[in-house]
Amino acid sequence: MKKLETNLDPKELSKNPEDFKRFLIALREMELYTYHNTWQVEKINYDYSSLNKKYLEKMTYDYKTRVKRLQDALALNQTFLNEIYKKYIPDSSYYANYNQKELDDLAYNEYSTLNYAVFMYISRDWTNERKKEREMHYKPIIESVQKYVPKNSKILLPGAALLRLGYELAKLGYDIDANDYNFYNIVLCDYLFNYSKKNQFEFQPLIRSFSNYLTEDAVFRKFSFPDEDINLEGKGKMTMFAGDFTKIYNDKPNSYDCVITCFFIDTAKNIIEYIDIIEKVLKKGGIWINFGPLSYHWVGYQNIPTIELPYDKLKEVIINYGFEYLHEEINKTVIYCEIEDFMKNDVFNCVFFACKKK
Repeated sequence: MKKLETNLDPKELSKNPEDFKRFLIALREMELYTYHNTWQVEKINYDYSSLNKKYLEKMTYDYKTRVKRLQDALALNQTFLNEIYKKYIPDSSYYANYNQKELDDLAYNEYSTLNYAVFMYISRDWTNERKKEREMHYKPIIESVQKYVPKNSKILLPGAALLRLGYELAKLGYDIDANDYNFYNIVLCDYLFNYSKKNQFEFQPLIRSFSNYLTEDAVFRKFSFPDEDINLEGKGKMTMFAGDFTKIYNDKPNSYDCVITCFFIDTAKNIIEYIDIIEKVLKKGGIWINFGPLSYHWVGYQNIPTIELPYDKLKEVIINYGFEYLHEEINKTVIYCEIEDFMKNDVFNCVFFACKKK
């Protein structure tokens, strides 16, 4: 029996051509990861080989060592990506309606998502080194759920990323419906929950840049994941859906006892639409728990209509939708995807609240 149910059956996915296309692009980028990152190796070789000899003589290390370490790190990362994408690659017949060159070009446009966001999610959610950060994000939410939401309740977790928060709640007996737009996250979650073993993989997620590090070794730090054998026997059920939150849940009224938004609501183009859907999917008396900043993701996109509200104005909207605040605080200096020996980490003052649908 699967520990996590996902909608990754190619036959079912292909019924929605756009979603299936995004699925194929994610798999292709996993396959082409090393190829799309060889420019880093080429650039280092070019930059240092073109440096004036008098400057090279002042350095105490051979830049070729960096090149070799980078090549080895790319190969290590490609090893775990190969293990995963090969499990999900569909039969060639499913590619008939898609142009391979277009898929390759779109995959190249996505390589920064894999390099940064997905690798950082893995290290945050599924490595032992990031346990402190997870507790900073997830512990207040879990305690709030335990306070306001009865066991065996059904919880919706949109923007679930790699689903560690959902897993911790499922271990406590809650049933979790998770959602994420990013197919990298869906595929990785399916593999981690249903096929992985503790510390099965090593990877080096920090090699995308050499800027802002205190030491060379920090760039090449290795992490093992997942940090535990995932076991949900006798615990809550977990399901994960791929796609746009606003499209999937707009027609599911009175379906959930609780909605949890963790570093999610600021992904909205129109944050009021998110609140509208959250209010709609909650049952009467249902609980909405939020934790995160308001670092609106779509700021600066001139051709995309967006709504960015400061928290005081957002709170007015929440109350106008009929929510009653049960708890509210600002959690200060919350670290997001911290990197040791790094000179520029993201720190937020996060809004943490629990509201009840009247």
